[in-house]
Amino acid sequence: MTASAPSATAATANTSIAARVAQLGMTLPPSPAPRGAYTGVVVHGGIAYVSGQVSRIGDQVVAGPVDHATPPDVIQLAARTCVLRALSALDAALPATMAVDRVLFLRGFVNAVPGFAHHSQVLDDASSLLHEIFGDAGRHARSALGVASLPGNGLLEIELTVALSARPDVNATAGTAASSTESATESATESATESATAGTTTSTT
Repeated sequence: MTASAPSATAATANTSIAARVAQLGMTLPPSPAPRGAYTGVVVHGGIAYVSGQVSRIGDQVVAGPVDHATPPDVIQLAARTCVLRALSALDAALPATMAVDRVLFLRGFVNAVPGFAHHSQVLDDASSLLHEIFGDAGRHARSALGVASLPGNGLLEIELTVALSARPDVNATAGTAASSTESATESATESATESATAGTTTSTT
């Protein structure tokens, strides 16, 4: 009987974010520090809420506003930069026992000139990258909004909402280690009891 291949969700749950990004030949940037009085990631009730991440690379910004003449490769760079920054923040905030179960929602703010009407197309590159990284678990609901400006004059800012689950591989390893410890403790206790009993018998005799 041939074992079935693990589902995309199961594979995601067994792999860290950084590892999945590396499989695509990319690297997560350093986890971005909040630039204000807020928390980069809040985890509550099995859901992670990732604060807005602007299209910033180090001290440089992929700048807006976007218009009809903006090259597609610049839009793609802005989108991918935002996604990788958001995932870096998420990766740094998650305990080793937790993993991404599903990307639930992506909200994008597009710094665009008046009259620009293709905000959704700007977000497509971000959505596509999430799908590449997480497979079907990366498919999500989404909103795209046009704005007059963004922090640092960035072209794009995104927010992520992600469902989390326990990593089966990590928890299984922890369970095995705990079981081994319990067995060793029980064996030591039994051995000590047997030795004490044998000593008592010999003394009595």
